[in-house]
Amino acid sequence: MINANYGTRKKGSSKFVVVAPHAAGDDVRTKELAEQIAEHLNASLVVNEKYIQPSNPRAGTHPHVEDFNKLSWSGQTQEYNWTRKHPHMKEFYEHIREFAEAVRQHGDCRAIIVYIHGMSDNSQNIGVDIGFGAKYHQGRLKGTQGTRDKHPESGSNTGVVMATREDIEKLKGTLEQKLSQDHNLKVGVGDRYAAWSRQNGIQYHAGSQDHSFQLELSYLLGQPRNLEYTSKLIADALKEVYNSN
Repeated sequence: MINANYGTRKKGSSKFVVVAPHAAGDDVRTKELAEQIAEHLNASLVVNEKYIQPSNPRAGTHPHVEDFNKLSWSGQTQEYNWTRKHPHMKEFYEHIREFAEAVRQHGDCRAIIVYIHGMSDNSQNIGVDIGFGAKYHQGRLKGTQGTRDKHPESGSNTGVVMATREDIEKLKGTLEQKLSQDHNLKVGVGDRYAAWSRQNGIQYHAGSQDHSFQLELSYLLGQPRNLEYTSKLIADALKEVYNSN
């Protein structure tokens, strides 16, 4: 593990890059979850352990405040404006990009970049919500583009679909098969967060060959007693979907 200005990073030996943008005190135990998932996958790892979000109740007195999952996107210039963000956040994303580039240099055509988040338990019994730039409408996964494929709720969002619909459907089914049996939980796709804003962290990789998506994990799955269960569940599902590609 290598110390960084924002937290820690580690280079792995597989096609996976695991990222925890809110592990400094916003998303419960995502540092531990990301570390364990990365270990199971032999993945590269990038963790923000220092900066909390402005919405955090401690933000008024905390010395390091920045939302590491909210990029500053300019629709006019079609690029990110890093002058509006802390330099350590730019370093965070540069390290993710460097790890992804290293994957391609070792023969894989793309990196699989997985952002780990936490969410509260909910009345819909969703244990994992997958955000990749689309959500269901009339039985189809729709994003922000086109006419037939534009989701009616996408509004002015311009983020693109960051993985194939086929892979995400398979990931959903693989996770849900186990979660429904063990915890009576469902898996959503964009039910809580569709990740289709260009400000969202996964959209940083738009335009590259890499696939990126976020996994929102419920409070139950982030409990200490469930950390090993959850990390292995996620890692095994990712292997099943992406190591066969």
